[in-house]
Amino acid sequence: MKLVAINKAKKEHVKLLYDLLSERTPEESISHKSMPTFPEHEKFVQSNPYFAWYLIDVDGEFVGSVYLSKQREIGISIFKSHRRKGYAEEAIKFLMARWPGKFHANINPANIKSIMLFGKFGFGLTQHTYSK
Repeated sequence: MKLVAINKAKKEHVKLLYDLLSERTPEESISHKSMPTFPEHEKFVQSNPYFAWYLIDVDGEFVGSVYLSKQREIGISIFKSHRRKGYAEEAIKFLMARWPGKFHANINPANIKSIMLFGKFGFGLTQHTYSK
C-alpha cells in the first residue's frame, strides 16, 4: 500500500473522491446532510481544504482516502468493496507517523465501526456536538 498526496487533484482523482463520497451512508457522514453536486465537490477538492490529503493506492488501484484537517482531525474513507482488509488502519498509522502530534476524529455517534477503529489507536470520546 502507498499513499498518493493530493495537492492539485487531477480530474480522475476528483471523480474518484466523488464516487467514494457517494458511497457514504448517513451514519458514516458527519459533515454532509445531502450529497453535493459534482461541481460543488470539485470546487471543494480544488480549494486545498486539508493540511494533508492522500489517496490510498493498493497495487495501482485506489481503494480510499485519508486526510488530516487543519484542526488535526483525521478522516478516512474506504470503498465498500475494499473494506475489512486493514487499509484504513494502515493509512491512519501512516498519517499519524508522518504528522506526529495530537489528533482528533469527528465520528458520527452511530458509526460504531469507526469508533472501534479509532479506539484501537487510543482515541476516546471528548464531546458530542449538536447543530441545526
